[in-house]
Amino acid sequence: MDCLVSLQPSPHPLPRAELAISLRQGVEIARSTIRTMTTRPGRLRPQSGFSLVELMIAITVAGLTLGIALPKLREGMVSRDVKSARSALANMYARARVNALQTRKPTTVHFSGSEVWVTAPMAGGLDTVGAVMNLTVAYGVSVIASEASIRVLPSGLANMAAPVTVKVSRGGKVDSVMVTGYGRLQ
Repeated sequence: MDCLVSLQPSPHPLPRAELAISLRQGVEIARSTIRTMTTRPGRLRPQSGFSLVELMIAITVAGLTLGIALPKLREGMVSRDVKSARSALANMYARARVNALQTRKPTTVHFSGSEVWVTAPMAGGLDTVGAVMNLTVAYGVSVIASEASIRVLPSGLANMAAPVTVKVSRGGKVDSVMVTGYGRLQ
């Protein structure tokens, strides 16, 4: 068996070898591509992570964003606290009204400075219904009431000649609760 091997240069930029094998029945040609890897001496692979400059830029951008957002965030928190204090006042009045309807005894909502509480008559005196709530401690608001108390009758109506307004304020934000002479909450 005769075997003929010949190497011919490839016209492509990549090195290519051609191998020709001659057999008695015919000629068979096989081609294969050979690629070589080149490395440059002295060149290091890039390291993963952040450089000091990239880290300083990220911290600066985060600081600027926080500086822009902080006043809006603070304003939103003040507004939320005023609304929450208003809701707490409305809940205290609702508690007094429910207690008056359930016990069939008059119940009173008291205002003293920033403290609000509900009392109802019990055997031999008054009893506090629920806890005394200090709105300045709970929400940081100041409270101004037009009357010192609101008396709720057993029928659920208020016993007042004129509406009672309770204002809560903090940082320029003001909200109020008004109880009409008939005991409606507005």
